Amino acid sequence: MFARGRYMTPHEYNWNHFSINRFLFAILLLTSSVEIIADSMNLIEGRSSHENNCMIYRSCTQCNDDVSFCSWLIEKQICIYSNQSLSEESVVDTKQSCPEFAVTYNRSLIQVTVSNIVVKSVKTFFHENANIGCEIGNATYSASINNGVIICEQVGNKIIFPKNQSISGTNPLFIYYFSIVINNIRLQFNDPRDHYISYHGRTCPNENCTIRFWESDSRKYYCKWCLKNDVCKITGEQLNSCDIRNTINNDKWKDPGLPSMLEVSSPDVEIESFKPDVILFHREMPTVIAITVKNLHWILANGQSMNVTIAGKTCDNLATFDGQTVNCNISTNQTVNEGPVVIEYEWMKSVKRLKSAQNFRFVEPKFTHLSPMCLPASGGGQIKLFGEYLNTTADIQVFFQNTMTKAMCEIVELANNSISCVTTAKPEGPRSGKLQISFENWFGRYYKDNKLVTFVSDPTVLDGQVFEGVTSGDVPLTVQGSFKCTKNHQMYVDYNETRYYGHCALLNTSVMVCWPPKLDDPVQMASLPLGFRVDLAGKVVHLPQQTALYRYLLYPDPVYTDFEVYDQTVVRVAGVFPDLLQRRRVDGSYYMLEVTFYDDEMDDDERFIVTNVTDNSIECQSPSDKSVADVLEIAITVGKKVKRTVIHRRHKQYYAIVRLLRPQYVLVGISALLTCVFALIFCVKKIMNNSKGQMDKRYIEELRNITAGIDDTTDYLLNSNTEKTPKTCRY
Repeated sequence: MFARGRYMTPHEYNWNHFSINRFLFAILLLTSSVEIIADSMNLIEGRSSHENNCMIYRSCTQCNDDVSFCSWLIEKQICIYSNQSLSEESVVDTKQSCPEFAVTYNRSLIQVTVSNIVVKSVKTFFHENANIGCEIGNATYSASINNGVIICEQVGNKIIFPKNQSISGTNPLFIYYFSIVINNIRLQFNDPRDHYISYHGRTCPNENCTIRFWESDSRKYYCKWCLKNDVCKITGEQLNSCDIRNTINNDKWKDPGLPSMLEVSSPDVEIESFKPDVILFHREMPTVIAITVKNLHWILANGQSMNVTIAGKTCDNLATFDGQTVNCNISTNQTVNEGPVVIEYEWMKSVKRLKSAQNFRFVEPKFTHLSPMCLPASGGGQIKLFGEYLNTTADIQVFFQNTMTKAMCEIVELANNSISCVTTAKPEGPRSGKLQISFENWFGRYYKDNKLVTFVSDPTVLDGQVFEGVTSGDVPLTVQGSFKCTKNHQMYVDYNETRYYGHCALLNTSVMVCWPPKLDDPVQMASLPLGFRVDLAGKVVHLPQQTALYRYLLYPDPVYTDFEVYDQTVVRVAGVFPDLLQRRRVDGSYYMLEVTFYDDEMDDDERFIVTNVTDNSIECQSPSDKSVADVLEIAITVGKKVKRTVIHRRHKQYYAIVRLLRPQYVLVGISALLTCVFALIFCVKKIMNNSKGQMDKRYIEELRNITAGIDDTTDYLLNSNTEKTPKTCRY
């Protein structure tokens, strides 16, 4: 580096660089913003523009909080760049190595306990031989340190805690700025609130206070706001509740002009919520609205003028609770509308206005439909009405036809889009009509639907019916009675101290069919308790029987062994069959049994006519006297279920062989055999012809080869004789 034509020494460079940083530090102090909230320690820094400047940080923990290039210079109590330190023993470069402070005070003693002094630089700075003092307000007192505990001496009651502090029944607040000076260096506490000593002139029961610290462009504020109570009146002037100082030189602010509301209310204040958020637009009684305001404590504590409007309507009888809640009463509005909640505070001739992000609504409930439309006249049915804004009040009544009668529904559940209630017994009068809803004895109107609500009597089972079944449950029960508007039908049987359920289905409003449960086989017929239950508009009804003699007659399942055919058209099944299967209809037919056989010449089962059922046999007649002498298997169905039992013919193998020896089967067999023989002969003959042709072909080939060899020898002999024979002589 060069300055004025010469090279700067390292010491000069460091000093100039340090001076520049001090100048930047003074400027940046004017623009930084720090807020400390008593409930949770938060430091809000404008690091986006100063993130590379270490000197803006004013405590050891800030300096080393996620900033790797900054270190805390313990000797000067400032934050510097890590490469500026002349000695590693004079800096703290991690947040964990920073000293911690705990300030305590009473009417005669101020004490600061320093912990975490194991780092050598920290331990050296807080040495017992250091020159140490206390500054309180404008006074300086001597202090001593012993094993990390600093004690301010000669403070006493006369200097900082005056005796006459209660004036005219009020409880004034005193705030003093406090600091520790070591070797002429002011100690920077990690929490700036520790630099303030605040107390009331006398103790108040249930004192509820909020402490806040923040800085504006040029000033820093320490405020302690406390809620008033009936026992002790606390001084309510804002200036007496705050200590305002200049940011740079820490001097007490003495400007006679008052700070603006905007500046003093720097901590965020906003309407967080309000309950309820909807009410009926027309009400006979006012509604209490509870408004929750974030950071409201410091404003409410001083009881300044406050106005609240809800959707443009004034909210009266303002009251504050717990430092963050405003309660007020809103009366009838006469129109359906909505709008925000607005709170206006007047403080020192300034107005602070808060506006909620959410709208408050004055509404009119609307109905769309209800379910079910059929209800028990005896009461106990559950009905549900659907719509919107149905829970705007808990004072809701449901009437049948008109409000002159007694309310017929007890509300059990309220929601914005539905009302659930349980009906009472229907009053005298018509069985069908419309419902009428009343809100707070005012908003009565018919449910707008063309369908009428109908009240019906509880379902019943007719007398004089016999219910019988078998243990497999294959025999259905036909139950006659009155089942209008019912669903989820069930029957139940008590057997061996256990209740078993079967299901039912309606054929119409007066007949239902039930399928009994499957039970264990009894040794013989048993008479069991029987009952039915259904749902009627959510009410479970156990159907009353007109006589206590209703029983479920349970029989063992039938047992099938085999069957035989007589006279070619009669089938007799052997086995064990209960009395239930021996019952006939009025026309003499057996309705519990269905016997079928399968004919090879037909595509489907064909049904027998059951002519007689005894304890050990079932006798059937084939339809149209058709011969069934060749039938080997039949199927028996009990009741009307799909389940079938296949029964084999007695000596089935024998009849299968006999069946094969029938003339038509023999003729077919002989024809098939002859066909196979002729096919075999044809194949053998063809194979022999093919073999003879191959032999002839081979013989001719060999003969040709022999003949060819003889011709070649003759030519050779002829040629040889020609060469040895003399030429022909002429005679």
